[in-house]
Amino acid sequence: MDGLFVVVGSALVAIGGYDVFHTLLNPSGRGTISRLVFAFGWRSSRRARRLGVAVGPISVVVTIAIWATLQVLGWALIYLPSFPEGFAYTNDLDPSELVPLVEAVYFSGATLTTLGFGDAVPAESWLRVLAPVEALTGFALLSASATWFLQLHGALARRRTLALRLSQLEESGFSASLTLTPHPSAAVVIESLAAQIAGARVDFVQSAETYYFRELDPRASLSTALQTAWSLAQAAEQSPDASVRQAGQVLDSALRDLADNLHESFLGRRRSAAGSIPEVLASYSHDHRQR
Repeated sequence: MDGLFVVVGSALVAIGGYDVFHTLLNPSGRGTISRLVFAFGWRSSRRARRLGVAVGPISVVVTIAIWATLQVLGWALIYLPSFPEGFAYTNDLDPSELVPLVEAVYFSGATLTTLGFGDAVPAESWLRVLAPVEALTGFALLSASATWFLQLHGALARRRTLALRLSQLEESGFSASLTLTPHPSAAVVIESLAAQIAGARVDFVQSAETYYFRELDPRASLSTALQTAWSLAQAAEQSPDASVRQAGQVLDSALRDLADNLHESFLGRRRSAAGSIPEVLASYSHDHRQR
């Protein structure tokens, strides 16, 4: 039975670590736990509209809490067979009155968070080696969680900047001017937009969780602004200027890559062929309830 506790505990620690790796360190992967948490939160927000823009941040906190819980419980099960005989206690504690499972969870939590109250100290040699390993795991989890927040905020800032830029171009009538007169400088603007859209596509791969963040300001919502990008691409391809037409084709290609990624990864139709760019963008906008 003691061996079973150790095996199950080691499995929980490994599962949590594996998910953290695929969520934060693997550039092209998503962890199973984080994916399920965000997907569940997204579906729940359709029924409980009050969740709204909070679904993304709440899902991040819940995911980190699950990671920490897996580590605490996993290490606690590893320690459990050694309680209380494998530990030394302060004079204020009577080991015979302690509940082994509760004490194992307590010691694991204190060690993972690097608090180390000192009321229970490993006495066996292998436990004295193992406890610092858990403390190092806890420090790594804390650092990874802080890094995750920075990654998400960076990706969201780039997405909002792109959306605002597209909204400003639409408000200025930039699209309509492309088909009227030669406008060579417009090629630079359009190619810049294509580069930003390609960057958004990369962010959706490396930080897929950002898909589940809604915007309060419709002008800063990429799900709405991409309709403008599509209109710009179509207008640019009708421009009398060759450089603008070429830039329009580049923008069209960037939009196709982004639409394919949105269709395959988030819109729930992995096995079906992606529709036209406007259809995918409309589905994206509808999923975010912007239009």
